[in-house]
Amino acid sequence: CSWLALLDLWNQGSIMATPTYTLIDSVTLGASAASVTFSSISATGKGDLVLVVNAFPNGGTIAGYLEVNGDTGSNYYIVNMRGDGTSASSLSTTRANFRINVYNTYALTGQSFNSITSLQDFAATDKHKSILSRSNNAATGTEAIAGRWANTSAITSVKFFTINNSYAAGSTFHLYQIVSE
Repeated sequence: CSWLALLDLWNQGSIMATPTYTLIDSVTLGASAASVTFSSISATGKGDLVLVVNAFPNGGTIAGYLEVNGDTGSNYYIVNMRGDGTSASSLSTTRANFRINVYNTYALTGQSFNSITSLQDFAATDKHKSILSRSNNAATGTEAIAGRWANTSAITSVKFFTINNSYAAGSTFHLYQIVSE
């Protein structure tokens, strides 16, 4: 294929631009904490926000939750599936927050979990926001969640938190914006 043929495909819209990941903020905990908040997210532009978490519990077990723009109402609608290699389950619910780590057994002492969560079209003000998440814990299983934040406001803050413990020092939280022009 010649470069002229590729240019022609590009001009016809057959070739999409390569997405660009821009780091908005990054936090590595120096001490244990029950939450990490990314605030002052610019509500301009287009694309998705992606939150990448690699966390450890500060003793005991831990579960992760996501809160958008300080909204603690029952405005998060989720469908999830999870499995541990032996059994699988799913659920559909309305919640006052968005659970994004392994649901059945959580991360246990000494184990980490990681999650990647996409908040789509974060700056749009004409639609509810779709949220997709996948979480993994090698010892307990994998969970995938599709959800919706029932609000048309642009996302300007994201809080990742736990209610049953705290995240240990060394846990990392990265927030990216993905843009494809």
